[in-house]
Order: sequence, then structure tokens, then C-alpha cells
Amino acid sequence: MPKPALTVTTRDTHSSSEQLFLLVVGDGVLSTEALPAHGTVTIGRAPECDVRIDHGSISRSHATLSVGDNLRIVDHNSANGTWVHDQRIASGAAVPIRLNEGVRLGQVTVIVQRRATPIRTHRMRSHDYFEERIEDECWRAQHHDLQFVVAHVALTEPTDAIQSVLAGVLRDGDIAANYAPGEFEILLLDARPDETRAVLDQLETSLANRGLDGRVGAAWYPRDGRDASALLARARARALGVVVEGGPDIVVADERMRELHQLVARVAAADISVLLQGETGVGKEVIAELIHRHSSRGAAPFLRLNCAAIAESLLESELFGHERGAFTGANAAKPGLLEVATGGVVFLDEVGELTPAIQAKLLRVLDDRTVMRVGGLTPRPIDVRIVSATNRDLEAEVTRGGFRLDLLYRLNAMSIVIPPLRERPVEIAMLAHKFAHDSAIKLGRRVPQLTEPALALLRSYAWPGNVRELRNVIERALILSERDVIDLADLPVEKMRQPQTPAVVVPAGAVTTPGVSPAAAHDAEERRRILEALETCAGNQTHAAELLGISRRTLINKLEKFALPRPRKR
Repeated sequence: MPKPALTVTTRDTHSSSEQLFLLVVGDGVLSTEALPAHGTVTIGRAPECDVRIDHGSISRSHATLSVGDNLRIVDHNSANGTWVHDQRIASGAAVPIRLNEGVRLGQVTVIVQRRATPIRTHRMRSHDYFEERIEDECWRAQHHDLQFVVAHVALTEPTDAIQSVLAGVLRDGDIAANYAPGEFEILLLDARPDETRAVLDQLETSLANRGLDGRVGAAWYPRDGRDASALLARARARALGVVVEGGPDIVVADERMRELHQLVARVAAADISVLLQGETGVGKEVIAELIHRHSSRGAAPFLRLNCAAIAESLLESELFGHERGAFTGANAAKPGLLEVATGGVVFLDEVGELTPAIQAKLLRVLDDRTVMRVGGLTPRPIDVRIVSATNRDLEAEVTRGGFRLDLLYRLNAMSIVIPPLRERPVEIAMLAHKFAHDSAIKLGRRVPQLTEPALALLRSYAWPGNVRELRNVIERALILSERDVIDLADLPVEKMRQPQTPAVVVPAGAVTTPGVSPAAAHDAEERRRILEALETCAGNQTHAAELLGISRRTLINKLEKFALPRPRKR
């Protein structure tokens, strides 16, 4: 059985003319790590240890080394022990050691040494050279199936200390460049994802240890882009903290959304089912795309299915496929989405709209990891990850019998709740500018500016349709505007200045009109909005549904709920 590989990472320390070092020897690997002149250094396998030794015989928190006038080591009740003079020391006891004396931690030997060392620096390249090098690396990675990472460091104040920080973190062959005062670019070559993550984590730790206020952003080839401009832009945007992530509708500036994206990155790495919850139009599909791109399935298919937009008779065939002759019109066999997406991700939008019969069949597929085509006799193995989304309270649906509890368990290994746009107002203006820019490019027009009165109205509106409604309003305003600005006259002012009731259930105990229940008040507001949307769109149900931020099928269901006649286009 091969021995585990040994890799070591350490937190950064200040260089000096004579310094303590820790020599780490194990499984044929030799590493020398700098130590502080005084203080304590934790040693173990956990990432938070000062000296991290990734080896199977090392406990997560194995030992603490005290350096200064005297050298002492304390074992932390490690599984494989700490050995001094070939004797296993007692846990918790501070045992003296000497310079150049071998101390064994599990199957790894560490030796404290003192020697002179010059102050290291890392050569800084120009931005032009850096960009050309990334173009070369994109070509090389494409033709040799390689990966690399572009990182961007943004400091609040320029400092020469970044030189020694980079020297203590970057590996031989890594490239650093000046981007602007206080901003630096880094190219990490030919590294596995875990190695790259360790370098980036160590870089952030080193900045903090030096008291430098800054952020580190990174972009992975090919996940985040396949050309230099895309990779550079994404890495810098992440370092600056305002990120446009992988889709047209995501701008990350609100603190809750930053935390949500950090959660998405962690969840994406775990191959589990994810349930996205949130109001209509908050961008659940875009988050699903991020999970796909950030996962190990990023190179495989990402297929979408709106469970509310397809009739039940066709939905079964779309999901599971059918054999030739299974029903009238089935002139040829057809694989379903769950087969076509082999190795990838299937996104089930509005999963709460599934009928009980489809729920039962989907549950069986998720349990057995096989799919039976309509009219078929032989189950077929599948390998897909399910990401689903709903604006319904599925637990309430379970209580009333509208959704299966066992299916909810399968879909909800991890739940992510996306906050509505009205709860992250800092992003409204940023999204509006982005949508104006994107729409102008599509129309071949100059990018318009939004006046302050227009922005003030956008910020004050409750956005019941969330990001989708904001995009529709900006696109419509750009079409209506004959100038290079978007002003109040280009916005639906009367609608946006009316008191808005968000499309959510009214909380218990909320203040309502005397004699009117919260549910009735909510239904009345929703009915008014539907009628207004239909009037605005001249009876076109598809356009009205888009304006409301819901699917056409959901609009039809609501028309039936409120006993409203289905209009004809005028």
C-alpha cells in the first residue's frame, strides 16, 4: 500500500538575517519552513495550524512548538504520538528539545534549525507581459488538458511589504505582476485545485499576519473563462468585492449575497442534491448554473426543465424518455433529460408543481439511480446531480398532502434560500446599470446613464418580481427612451409609486384592514397586479407572465384561481 503524500504549508513570518527554521522530513519529502523568533507554533493536519503537515500519521492538532530562549514541544493527545529521544511524551507536558534535535510526530520527523537567510523577493512583471503569458497558458491548457489559476490582490494602501509576502507564498515558476498601485496579479501554474486553494489561503493569511488590509480574488481556467480578458476581469472583480458571477442576473455586493455565494461554492464541491428556495424572479436558475460550473461536473451537460410549463403527459417523457411506439406519435425512441445529462446536472425549476404520479416516479429514479423509459422494459443507469427550485413552501405542501415527504428529503440534502431584491437594496442600482449596459449592446445603442430621480424611484420600489422584473423595466425603458439617459418619464412611475405588497404570505399578526384577512388582502393585491399586467401587455399572456416574473402556466393557474377569463390578444 503506497504511503500518503506529504505536503506542508505554513503561515508567513518576517524574514531576517538569521532565523529559525523547521525542517520536515517524511516519506522521502524534505521541506524547510520559517519559524518566528518567539512565540508558539501549532503543528497539525488542520488548515488553521501554523505549520500544516498533510500526512495520514499527523493528527489535526498534533502538537505545539514553543520557540524563543527555550524550545519546548507539547503533544495534543495525538493519535500516533510525539516522540523525543525515542520516548513517547505524555500529552499536555511541555518537554524541552534542542536545536538540530530530531522530534518524531507520527511518521514525520521535524528538526528546529537556526541559520542565516537573505530576505527573499519575488520578481514583478509588467501587466502587458502578464496578459500575454495568460494568453499563452490558455492555448497550452486547451491543447494539453491543463488547469491554471489567475489571482488578483487588491490592497487598500500600496506597500512594498507585498514583495516579501509573495516571496514567502508563491512557488518557483509562479508569476506575479503589477496591475496598479496597490493591486497585483498572480499566475499559478500547473497546480491541482487543492494545492491552488492552499496557496490562496496562505496568501490571505500572510496578508493578515502582516497587518495588510486587502482581498484576494481568483479565476480558474477553464471554469471561469477560456481567454485572458475573461479570467483577468473575473479575478479582479472578486478581489474588489463586487462580482458579476457567471450569468446575466447576478451582482454580488450585499453582505448576505456574498455569504450566499461562499455557501454556493462550498455546496458545489459536494455532489449532493440542492433545493433553491426564494420568490419568483430572484435568480434561482442562475445560482443553479453557478453550482454546476463550480462543481466537478462543470464540463458535463447542464439541462433545465420547468416543471410547470409542460403538461403532465409530456413531462414524463421529457424527464424519463420513451421507447418507440410507447404512445401515439412516438415514432422513435427518445432518451429523457436524466439520461442525456449523464455526468452533469439537471435543474428542475418549479419542482413544487410536479403531480403526485411524477413525484412517485422521480423518487424511484433517485433511489435506484436508474430510469425506466415510458414503454420500456429495461432500467437504464444514470449519473446526474439534481438541483431543484421552488417558490412554494414545500413543507407546507407536505402537510396538506400536495408533495411527498420522502421526495423532499431526496431533493433537499442542502437548502439555499435566496433573499428577495427588496432585502438587498444596495444591488438595485448596480443591477440597473448592468441591464442598461447589456440591453444597449444588444440594440447597438450607446449605453445610457440613469438619472438620480430614476435611481431613487428604483430603490424605493418593492420589486415583487425581483431581479427579473427589474430587468424587464430597464429593457422597456431603454426602448422607450429616445435619448442616452433613462429618466422618470421612461419608467412606469404610477405603478412604482403605488404601495407594494410583496408576493409572499402575510405574516401572522400583521396589521391589515379591519374585517379583511391577511390571505384575502394578499389575494386581492395579486389579482390587481395580474389584471394590470394583462392590460399593459394588451392581453398577451406570455408577455404578462414575463412582466409578473412567473411562468405562463403559473399565470393560467392564477387566472383559474381568481375566476378571471383568459383574455385574447388585441
